[in-house]
Amino acid sequence: MGFEDQKNDQLQIPKIRFEGLDLSQAGSPRWDSARSHVIAALQTYGCFDAVYGVTARSSRGCSSAGPYWTSSSSVCRRSSRTLRQALSRLHWEFAPECIPLPIREPPCGRRAQPRERREVRPPSLAWRKSQLLVPMLRPSKISSWYAYMLQYTATIFNLFLFSLASNAAWTVGKHMRELEQMVEKMILESMGLEKYFVRQVESLEYGLRLTEYGIPSDQENKLAMRSHVDPNMVTVICQHQVGGLEVLSKDGDWITVEPSLDAFTVVTGEAFGVLTNGRLEPCRHRVKITSNESGKRYSALFSSRPKDGVVVHPAEELIDEAHPQQYRPCNYNEYLRYLATTKEEKSMKAFCGVAKEETRA
Repeated sequence: MGFEDQKNDQLQIPKIRFEGLDLSQAGSPRWDSARSHVIAALQTYGCFDAVYGVTARSSRGCSSAGPYWTSSSSVCRRSSRTLRQALSRLHWEFAPECIPLPIREPPCGRRAQPRERREVRPPSLAWRKSQLLVPMLRPSKISSWYAYMLQYTATIFNLFLFSLASNAAWTVGKHMRELEQMVEKMILESMGLEKYFVRQVESLEYGLRLTEYGIPSDQENKLAMRSHVDPNMVTVICQHQVGGLEVLSKDGDWITVEPSLDAFTVVTGEAFGVLTNGRLEPCRHRVKITSNESGKRYSALFSSRPKDGVVVHPAEELIDEAHPQQYRPCNYNEYLRYLATTKEEKSMKAFCGVAKEETRA
């Protein structure tokens, strides 16, 4: 079953149902159907909407990964409601409180861990706030993490609020991580690399971040974030009420991604382009806010990226005469430093592309 035709004239990214699907179903007809839709979407758009809700609004225009399992329908509906409630609380109640928290640098001699890193914003993006939320903590770990964070937080914030936010982050992050790993497995399977799935997952670290966008400084173009591609493996995005996310099609058209608490938008990054030897191109996207009475836009972003010291390189199985090697092995941390310091063209291809390296030689 292919993607269903869109019912209106507005160009949209593909919507694929993931409700009731998990890694244990790998190899089943339903899994294989979903995988074919995912790969087609990523090869054409570099992204897709993974739909979890069962409302008529979210189901319209979706590609079904197979028949809806009646035996588990009540469980799926409860899971969807729990997820929507957690997302709503995370965005609406906790984001305004958690995002502004001022974080001090860790003491000298102590290396900041990935979960503590705050995004470095250039002056042109000074209106955009960003805060790495607490890692997806199990309830039993919240108190110890709270005590740890107090060492580096300039403001003593409410433990009760922190606990509620952490629980919401755990619920949302758990769903996002499951989705991210399903997408990773589907991509690897489609390219004959399924034997590397466990190693691939173990080489990654994950983070859940809340972002807040104010009124765009670029009032003429309404751009809250300029066009870019993510350097990581996969990013899972959930917008709250106020939209703005746009993705660039291969035809050069910007496609608006409507916000929904029933769906996550999945986009691939540059690191996956290296792993697949250029078979999957990163999704170019931007944030454009045309109307927002409140002056605020919130979104949750879950990302997977190589751990410290991990070198990303094209899979040998994807290199042959018809598909020559496109990238040299790339240390991901070095690439991030390159993005932060260089004035050259900032792309993975410019950093470790074979053609670029051969030209320099």
